[in-house]
Amino acid sequence: MSFKPLRHCISALLCTSLLALSGLANADTEALYQASGMQQHQHHFQQALQQAQQRYAQQLPTQVHQTLVRQSNQRFAPEAMHERAQARLALNLDNPTREQALAFYQQPAGQRIVAAETAATAPRNITILQQGLPEQSLDMQRRATLQRLSNSLPALEMGVEVSLALANLAAQSANDLFGGLMRVPDNMVSGHRDRLRNQMQPNLLDTLAYTYRDLSDTELNTYLDWSESTAGQHYFRAVEAALRDALNP
Repeated sequence: MSFKPLRHCISALLCTSLLALSGLANADTEALYQASGMQQHQHHFQQALQQAQQRYAQQLPTQVHQTLVRQSNQRFAPEAMHERAQARLALNLDNPTREQALAFYQQPAGQRIVAAETAATAPRNITILQQGLPEQSLDMQRRATLQRLSNSLPALEMGVEVSLALANLAAQSANDLFGGLMRVPDNMVSGHRDRLRNQMQPNLLDTLAYTYRDLSDTELNTYLDWSESTAGQHYFRAVEAALRDALNP
């Protein structure tokens, strides 16, 4: 009796099971991508990109601006950004962490947190914030909670990455237009990242206070517990990596 057909059947069954698990993981990743607000943040980034392109139209020579628009549209093509971000999430998150994150963001408190965060990245609110943060009255306990959140959330680094991506558009277009003659050295880009971080750091606590102003103390503490948990920290590291991949094809 030959066992080869049996081996082939077992192998086929194993492959089918792995493909099914992979499909489940991808489905969970897509659900998490939407539930956590990442998809909406990407939409807001596209709106910010269009506004940046319009500003540069008044500041740059026509040929440089056309190069900027063409190349930024290619680099930041929405579907490609979504795919890169979800691929990184799927790669970096194990099933238990993915399931815990999805459960957190699908609960009522998680949905209110996402609503607050996505509202904060909408172009209309960004314009308001650029004119100065409204003063927030905080008691000591809420201030302490927000301070801990500022340490556990990747808000600062993600803000730096997005700002740097938009700020580098003109330099990259000039580089390509002039065949590399105006190439910006890597250490200058690194220095610009440090400057952005130093500029944003003093306003981080007030920014978080404004972003989460409509959340109750209980909801804010629920978010703090999640962000400081092992699964939460693993999740936020994956989100930060997903953002970098989305911005840097």
